[in-house]
Amino acid sequence: MLHKLKRMFAFLCAAALVLSASACGQDKASGGQGVAGDADSPYKVSDEPITLSFFYAADNKPFDDNYPVFKEAARLTNVTLHGTVPQSNSEGGQAFATMMASGNVDDIVTTSKSSFDKYATSGAFVALDPLIDEYAPDIKKFLDDNPNLRKMITEGDGHIYFLPRFEQGDAAQGWYIRQDWLDKLGLEQPKTVDEFYEVLKAFRDRDPNGNGEQDEIPYFHRQKNLNALYNLMGICTGFSYNEKTGHVEHGSYTEAYKNAVKTVAQWYKEGLIDREIFTRGNNAREELLGNNTGGITHDWFTSTDGYNQKLEGSVPGINFAAFPPPADVNGVQWEETSRAQSTLKGWGIASSNEHPIETIKYFNFWYTDAGYRLANYGVEGTHYDLVDGKPVFKQEFLNTTKSMTEAWWSDGIALYIGYVQDFDAEKQWMSPITVDAFDMYVSNKYIREAFPLLSFTEDEQKVITAKWSAIETYMKEQEQKWIFGTDDVDATFDQYMAQCKQLGMDEVLAVYDAAYERYLNS
Repeated sequence: MLHKLKRMFAFLCAAALVLSASACGQDKASGGQGVAGDADSPYKVSDEPITLSFFYAADNKPFDDNYPVFKEAARLTNVTLHGTVPQSNSEGGQAFATMMASGNVDDIVTTSKSSFDKYATSGAFVALDPLIDEYAPDIKKFLDDNPNLRKMITEGDGHIYFLPRFEQGDAAQGWYIRQDWLDKLGLEQPKTVDEFYEVLKAFRDRDPNGNGEQDEIPYFHRQKNLNALYNLMGICTGFSYNEKTGHVEHGSYTEAYKNAVKTVAQWYKEGLIDREIFTRGNNAREELLGNNTGGITHDWFTSTDGYNQKLEGSVPGINFAAFPPPADVNGVQWEETSRAQSTLKGWGIASSNEHPIETIKYFNFWYTDAGYRLANYGVEGTHYDLVDGKPVFKQEFLNTTKSMTEAWWSDGIALYIGYVQDFDAEKQWMSPITVDAFDMYVSNKYIREAFPLLSFTEDEQKVITAKWSAIETYMKEQEQKWIFGTDDVDATFDQYMAQCKQLGMDEVLAVYDAAYERYLNS
């Protein structure tokens, strides 16, 4: 214990030298007078109202104190959260780094698992498991009932420092194609990589949008990456376990990556891939479907649902349809993305929080029946009604031009806090076509088992912190050089692999091997 306190003191002192607390530009109201809750609420965690400062900037959307969901939570628990990130802030990662450097950490912090990995064992955050065991029976029961999820969020030192949004459901993303273009050109949905390539060329050359111009963009993607295309080349992007070698590997640090990136670079050169794929960003679907030029993409089912209805007036006959993953170069149909049982984002308690017991009780509220419904469906009577004991979204809430996530996040529903997601809530927003798409990917077992979220020891985390960022940056920079044709893949691939090794990729993989082995045996 003394050792941990010394580490915490050193952490705060060092951080304070970097930036003063005011550098965050945040108004902290830790432990102040909150909004008085319902005196008769069975979920009250404090006799006196408490306000806790809350760092939240997930997906660059700062927490709004006026969210109806969290006002209702305050009424029920007597705990009010005060968001400290300004609404104008669009750089959540930078805001988090600034806060941590200042040493003035908010009472509750939502961030990524990797950030908790980095800071937890230095004493910045409280170990939650002792608090859960004593004060959070609903969280404890959930973790006891789901030992694999407990393993995912347990750090290398054996403690839990954050609770993520636990996901339900299997299918997450899949392939979408302009079925109306295929019909016009007399083509079938592609079932192999060769057929996929031929469809891309047909979309480029045969004027499927009928405007007399060669302006079609066969393949586009809003998340600024080419991962789905690499999957077609047999490459698992990111870290994965290779059963043949018995080791963890990274798709961009394999010999197979050479042919994959070489093929994709050739497709880019031929004009089959959006020229702005690394820069166009989140509005790619709206822009390219809206102007009737986008042909194929790979994206989330729930957020891609609705474009046909949304654009039927401006793009008559549009039919942007989900289709099965084409078999890869090895003849295997598979989908890499899945709803991991635990997301990479969640919340924890700062060591400086003066109300850790009340805070863990507040966390526990979100695992009760009332908290579960509030997190997933919003406020009863405002967002949903109970019908035969089940929450059903109000039709007026469903009838919106916003996407599902936009509508939810506007009122504080389904944020990246520690709770258990109810997949049925999403299903209520889906059209029958999208439900069928989910079922198609699940029933045909296209989805590969997700690589687990791993936790690292303090020494292992030091290796990752010291080496991985530079490696990842180099990988992305070199990939773009190949895609844009600045460098020749054949001429520079060996040099690329050597440079990754020089930057410490083998040491990083050794850390992942050790963490994965520990995960399997825990």
